[in-house]
Amino acid sequence: MTRLRRTLLFTALGVLLTCLLLAFYAALRWDAFKDEQGIVAFDIDGLHLSTDGIALRQFVLKQERADGERLALVVDDLRLRLDSWWHPLPLGAVRVARASVEWQPANQTEPADGGTPSLPDRQQLQRWAGWIPRDGRIDSLTLDLPCASGRCSETGQVSWQRGGEAIFPAELHLDLLHGEHRLQLAVDLHEQAADTHIDLHVLLDGEPRLSMLNQITPGTGLTRWRGALSLSELPEAPWLLHWLADWLAYTPPALPELPEQMRIGGGWTLDIDTAAFLDDFSVQEGEWRISANLPAPWPVVGIGQVQGRLDLGARIETGIWIPTELAADLSLRPSAVRVADLPEPLRPSAVSLKIAPATADGVSPALPLTLQLEASGPSPFSLNSRVLVETRAPYLTTFSDTRLNLHSPTLSGPGFSMQGLEAKLRLDGTLSQQAAAIRFDKGSRITANGMTVAAEATASKLQAELAGTAMELSFADGRLEHFAAKGKPTLTIAELKQPALRPQAWRWSGTFAAQPSRVVLDGPLSNDAGLTLHMALNYDLATGTARLDAALPELFLRAGNPLAATLADWPRVLELNNGRLQGKAHIEVPASGPLAASASLTAKGVGGIYDRTELSGLDATLSLISQRDQLRLDVKELTVREVNPGFTFGPLHVVGEYLGPLDELARGRLAWREAEVRLLGGRLWLDPGAVDLAAASQRVDAHLRGLQLPLLLEAYPTEGLSGTGVIDGELQLQRSDAGISIEKGSLKAREPGGALQFRSAKIQALSQANPAMRLVTEALDDFHYALLASDVHYSADGKLDLGLRLQGRNPALEGGRPINFSINLQEDIPALLISLQLSDRVSETIQRRVQERLRSGTVTGP
Repeated sequence: MTRLRRTLLFTALGVLLTCLLLAFYAALRWDAFKDEQGIVAFDIDGLHLSTDGIALRQFVLKQERADGERLALVVDDLRLRLDSWWHPLPLGAVRVARASVEWQPANQTEPADGGTPSLPDRQQLQRWAGWIPRDGRIDSLTLDLPCASGRCSETGQVSWQRGGEAIFPAELHLDLLHGEHRLQLAVDLHEQAADTHIDLHVLLDGEPRLSMLNQITPGTGLTRWRGALSLSELPEAPWLLHWLADWLAYTPPALPELPEQMRIGGGWTLDIDTAAFLDDFSVQEGEWRISANLPAPWPVVGIGQVQGRLDLGARIETGIWIPTELAADLSLRPSAVRVADLPEPLRPSAVSLKIAPATADGVSPALPLTLQLEASGPSPFSLNSRVLVETRAPYLTTFSDTRLNLHSPTLSGPGFSMQGLEAKLRLDGTLSQQAAAIRFDKGSRITANGMTVAAEATASKLQAELAGTAMELSFADGRLEHFAAKGKPTLTIAELKQPALRPQAWRWSGTFAAQPSRVVLDGPLSNDAGLTLHMALNYDLATGTARLDAALPELFLRAGNPLAATLADWPRVLELNNGRLQGKAHIEVPASGPLAASASLTAKGVGGIYDRTELSGLDATLSLISQRDQLRLDVKELTVREVNPGFTFGPLHVVGEYLGPLDELARGRLAWREAEVRLLGGRLWLDPGAVDLAAASQRVDAHLRGLQLPLLLEAYPTEGLSGTGVIDGELQLQRSDAGISIEKGSLKAREPGGALQFRSAKIQALSQANPAMRLVTEALDDFHYALLASDVHYSADGKLDLGLRLQGRNPALEGGRPINFSINLQEDIPALLISLQLSDRVSETIQRRVQERLRSGTVTGP
């Protein structure tokens, strides 16, 4: 007996220890489960078990997940009846006095790739239904959910009934209260043979308003869905729309009285693919029809106020919707949200759409329609077209005789504004699921009274002719895959005003091509001045980079100078009337950063006048490069055959380059490899070198060799003075803000010297009363010099000082004894040149300019 007691005692202790261990393990697992599920509160109060079920005074569950999702569920006075404790499923009946649900969804994140969701099959539904009580009712249900206005709270009742272990038949009733109003939703589910019927009815304040009957027949791969929808009137619209405004981003229109009479009816037979129903609602085959009659403006959420009638029928073949019947007479006042993406001047205030059947031209299986679309508002718009919809493969839609008209008094965008925009387009084309083709017919044009770009350029009376321009589009998966447009449009501007250009008319014509990656314009640009440039613009849409190539064809200046009549900054004192010019330019404008430009200019035999100097035989080859805020000018060749500022010299030849900042061109660096001029039979040149224009002054050395003294005296307007000899010299030139000067200079005649004759009647008359003067006059009558030298100083104000030294003799005077002269000569070079320019040594144009400036007192410099 003692041994038996001991055995029972150890057994009881072992069972107790095992129970304690199991309880401890269960507690650990429960805590781990709560952490995984984010359960922060789980309370059961007033649990009562009986032979036929369970009763709870209160049940509380609160979840807070790491992704931000929150759930709070409170259930009061729950009673669940069980048919048997040994076989609890299916559950019997459940009654809940009060239930409240508060839910906050998870933060928006990238969805996990969990495959394509699909609808549960019948076996899954059967298993889930086993956990739903056959009969249920919640007397007071409170829902606190996120909505358009933030958080919304709704109260109501819910009840359901269903058969035994089967899913169907079943009924669901949901009542929601909104102030004094009630919305009731009744759903009836039942089976008839292989069909499942789902009938939905909506009652407002106890009156039936909406009914929707559905019949679902499962099949192999596809499920057939038959249905019908009916809505006859809705006098409850005011409070219903106000209620929906809390849940949808929609503000009810401020109408004096919302319409009550309306009719919407529809019916369909559709074969749908339920394998991916939740991810992609795909209809493979079927028919669909809807008819609506809205006698007064009716607010439609997200669209606006719609009024009119619509009759639409469609057939679906292999997922393609093909209209079989279409008639509409609708007017729409769009909501502000619907047109918010359009520029404000293009936002319509009202839209009218009329679609009517038309007479078919042939016997093809097609649906002919006429379409009229009109929009009123700041920019009235109209579209009239004849449309032919093919109802058999390849399901092509053809539109012809299409007229599109648009008038916009004012239209503006980033950096531009346009006034009096008029678009009159004539279109035809085709449209399918895979592609679209549009062609602009004769008479298609866009005009505008005026346009301003970046507050710098203004254009008046613009016109673009688009006849012949065509567009092609291709689609894939409902999205635009490829786009191409091409044509030969023309653009004319009656007057273009821009600070760098003279106001006048411009024209462009050429080829236009556009693709998703780039836009290309190629053709001649011309103006009323006779200037023609061949332009090629290439804009890369992917990188935002624009490239412009321009070419100036050979320009014959004898027929006129269109450059002077085009460029506003063309110097008024520069006239080119002979020779040829030709050039080209290349400009690249990146999406960000400074632009890069290069240009070249070739001149052949150019002649004309610059200020008071005649030029002839100018040949030049110049190239210009602008990059990284730097300008580089290469003078590959510059030759002027003859220059005449009052006396003739030349040719002039220069080869060099310039490099400087774009914003301060006067502070660059000027370099030359060759700089030479033929002057009065001699040669004046600079050694290769460079100067910094940013310095306070620049100094260069010039060399003179072989100047013919007879030619110099012939150019110098002094009566009776002549001579022979060859002059060489060295000149130190200096440039500063004051002008050009010569600080140190020297001239000297070559050995063995030469002769000077000064035979002036005026000088001889003066010498008769002055013995010293008479001696000088007699000596210079035929002076043979062995030395002729002079110091040279030229100031920036134009004063030339010569310290002249002469050594020689007159054979006819005093036996030819040696005579030395020291003569200081001063000459006002600007005044000297003016006197030369008033003579017949220059053209009448220069003479007239000098005379005009003398009268106005503005003549300065050479």
